[in-house]
Amino acid sequence: MSTTSQQGRLSMPRRFAIHLLHQAQLAGEQPFTGVVGAGAEPDSYAPLLDGAGLEQALELLNRRERCLWAVYLHRPGQPPEPTPQDYAEQPQAPRLTSSLATKGVLQLRAWVLDGGRVVERELQLSD
Repeated sequence: MSTTSQQGRLSMPRRFAIHLLHQAQLAGEQPFTGVVGAGAEPDSYAPLLDGAGLEQALELLNRRERCLWAVYLHRPGQPPEPTPQDYAEQPQAPRLTSSLATKGVLQLRAWVLDGGRVVERELQLSD
C-alpha cells in the first residue's frame, strides 16, 4: 500500500475525502473519533461507538480485510492539530482532522507524530 510519498504526503481518493467530510457535517458540533482503513488505498471508515475502544474498531477493519490507515478526529471548537496524547494508541497511524479553520470552510487535514512532535502533512486527493 503506497499512501505516503518521499515528501511525506498522504494521498486518498477525493470521493473518500468527501465521504469523511460528510461525516463531520452530519456530526455538527458533536465530537467523534473513527478509524480509516485501506486496502490498496483508503476506502473504509468505522466510527468509534460510545464505550468502544480503538481495538474494537480495528477488529471491524480486520473483518473488512482492511488495515489501519489513519485515525479520524472531529473536535469542533478545538484547534485542528492533534496533541501528542492523541497518539497514545497506534502512534504510527496518521491522524486526520476536520476543521472549520479557514473562513468557515470545512477542511480535512493530515498529521503525523515525528520524534514526539505533531507535524502536518500534505493531504493529496486523487480522482
